[in-house]
Amino acid sequence: MRKLTLAGCLIALGACASPGTPPGGPEDKVAPVLLGVVPDSGRARVKPPAVIFHFDEVVSERPPGATSLSQLFLISPRDGSPSVDWHRKDVTVRPSKGWRSNTTYVVTMLPGIADLRGNVRNKGAQTVFSTGSSLHTGSISGNVWNWLAGNAAAQAYVEAISLPDSVTYVAVADSAGTFRVNYLPPGRFLVRGVIDENKNRGIDAREAWDSTSVSVADSTTVALFAVARDSIAPTIGTVTLDDSVTLRVTFERPLDPASLPAVTEIA
Repeated sequence: MRKLTLAGCLIALGACASPGTPPGGPEDKVAPVLLGVVPDSGRARVKPPAVIFHFDEVVSERPPGATSLSQLFLISPRDGSPSVDWHRKDVTVRPSKGWRSNTTYVVTMLPGIADLRGNVRNKGAQTVFSTGSSLHTGSISGNVWNWLAGNAAAQAYVEAISLPDSVTYVAVADSAGTFRVNYLPPGRFLVRGVIDENKNRGIDAREAWDSTSVSVADSTTVALFAVARDSIAPTIGTVTLDDSVTLRVTFERPLDPASLPAVTEIA
């Protein structure tokens, strides 16, 4: 009798069911919206426990296209890898060794944050604050080029290392290889750009990079031509005759344009 009653209930439920919108409402195709960042950008004399990025929905701890959530955040100046923690709708970011005194910080969220359905933000965000009495105003901008491929180095990793104290300010170039390292103190800097293939924010063997040094009073611009370094000298690959007065010599490795021989040195 009990079995018959259960069967009857299942039949009744089936008869009452009708097609319609699945539970949970319409499918969400909108990427997470950033509602705010704490502290507000532009403030001085602040030293927060952490910078908080607050979203309108729960974000993914493992966004597509990144090995970890921390890969989508930068703290400049850099002091080791940032500590990034997930709190459902909030992501908190802080330096692993604490905030320095009298320092202007730029905390950047790169494009790539996603919700639990895989909708990805294509925009980043940034907040700037100072633990001292005012914000620094210097900047270094420019482009990173892939010297071997002859095109822009998209998403190249850039460092501006102050001399001689080695405080390292960081940024990531956009899809056109354009970068800007902002809110620098005045002084001299070693600027490095690397095509960071493994996304570890460093220069590894066989990765292409370039560097130059500049002085910053307010703003300056540089161009970096990234190429892999090794200890092997360039060797001639082919020699062809273009015309009656022109030989074309092709080398097996890229050449430094500053080291090319003058016409008078060619015999």
